[in-house]
Amino acid sequence: MDPQSQIDISKLSTSDRKELNQFLTNEAQKSNIQQTVHHLADVCWKKCMTGKISSGRLDRSEEACANNCVERWMDANLAVLKHLESLRGQ
Repeated sequence: MDPQSQIDISKLSTSDRKELNQFLTNEAQKSNIQQTVHHLADVCWKKCMTGKISSGRLDRSEEACANNCVERWMDANLAVLKHLESLRGQ
């Protein structure tokens, strides 16, 4: 990147800094969600896909396993979030 095209953040107005911080926070959250979904897909794939997918579709047992894997992962995440909320409320 050309040094002249970089912005000196200290010269931004307060509202522009807030907007920039919000943008960066949003982008970090998007990245975190994408990483989480990738991790979930990887875990469930390794657990449930036992053979080659030659037909372009999962077989019934693989589909059921993947569905169950995702649901249990979501249940676990929800339980953790509820626990953290209860800790924060104390």
